[in-house]
Amino acid sequence: MKIKRFIGTDMREVLRRVRQDQGPDAVILSNRRVEGGIEVIAALDYDEALMQHALGPKAAPAQEVVHADARESSSEAAIAPRDGNAVTDAVARTRAAETTAVPVREEIASQAALRTGDDPALDGLRSELSSLRGLLETQLSGLLWKNNARRSPMRAQVLRNMARIGVAADVANTVANRLEPVDNIKALWRQPLITLAQAIPVIRDPLLSEGGIAALIGPTGVGKTTTIAKIAARHAMRHGTDDMALVCADAYRIGAREHLEAFGNIIGVKVHSASDSAELNRILDRLQSKKLVLIDTEGLSQRDRDLARRLAAWRDQETRVRFYLTLSAASQEAGLDETVRQFASIPVAGAVVTKIDEAAQLGCIISTLIRHDLGAAWLSDGQRIPDDLHPAEKKKLWLVNQAVECLECNEPRIDERTMAENYGHVSMANA
Repeated sequence: MKIKRFIGTDMREVLRRVRQDQGPDAVILSNRRVEGGIEVIAALDYDEALMQHALGPKAAPAQEVVHADARESSSEAAIAPRDGNAVTDAVARTRAAETTAVPVREEIASQAALRTGDDPALDGLRSELSSLRGLLETQLSGLLWKNNARRSPMRAQVLRNMARIGVAADVANTVANRLEPVDNIKALWRQPLITLAQAIPVIRDPLLSEGGIAALIGPTGVGKTTTIAKIAARHAMRHGTDDMALVCADAYRIGAREHLEAFGNIIGVKVHSASDSAELNRILDRLQSKKLVLIDTEGLSQRDRDLARRLAAWRDQETRVRFYLTLSAASQEAGLDETVRQFASIPVAGAVVTKIDEAAQLGCIISTLIRHDLGAAWLSDGQRIPDDLHPAEKKKLWLVNQAVECLECNEPRIDERTMAENYGHVSMANA
């Protein structure tokens, strides 16, 4: 039996040297970290019976050993530092009895090493590959955008205009695909805006005409209570207040009930309070004779850990309550998308878009409505009750015009690098 000591910077290098020197039949007797790298004791023509005889009857029976053609996964567990003095043949023989490993094929071991990420060299290689990939994608997206802009300058300008009002790249690309070829510079705004307005999903909400039980749900601070006050005031102007009731189901926000009661006292409508689902059921049973019942719910953050349970409680009411998802136009696009996804477990009759007058860019809310095919029922652009509430079905083009007017107060910087990053990736995804 030929025993030899190998030292290298990492386990992969040492195993490669073992294979080159002793061949694939070599057996790893031990390994440890030493100054300057990894030390491996390997043997050729390994004889387990001979080793047991040399170690004596008190030695533990030797387990399966690792052959030199096994790679990282079989060696990672053995790389841990071990105590010991200078390596001698006797120490090597002792460690041979203590070594426990299973022969592994080279490909499987390599994949396991990539998954564990314990090898610093592999981590560095993975990081470099990720950086190169990002660099290549950025370069490719830039080339795609420049190529498309050169082939169709009018279309490129349409996309720039869409980006200026905050329309997301995927939505703007869809709008541009629906356009007839634009060859008139005067049509670069008008035609795309008309097409964008036509793409906005809206619904004709029968709440004021037919009544029913309606609840406004959504994140905290989006204007649910104010919107309920506007709807209630408009209903009171048309039908009076005798057949209307308000319900405060917000047991979390301080002053929520007092806020709604103050408004109820102004228009002469009684406000009921429900602290849980069971109490809400009892209140709704008593209010069956009312034509219109409006429920003000608590604000639910889309990242609330208790969101699923609280939405499940509202889902129990879906047979008798019409839900409206309330969204603030002043929110960022990512936040709006996240809110729609998290509240998707509740079937909503439509969306109520609030704070249009406070938004720096309205393209974000427009993109969200189009992307999720979420029909807008009401649009709100101020605090005046009930004047600043509009049926969405008649205000699609008005909403787009408001988005353009926002440019007078806030002109975003849209450079070619931004366009390449946004629209180049869209082009690659559609390729």
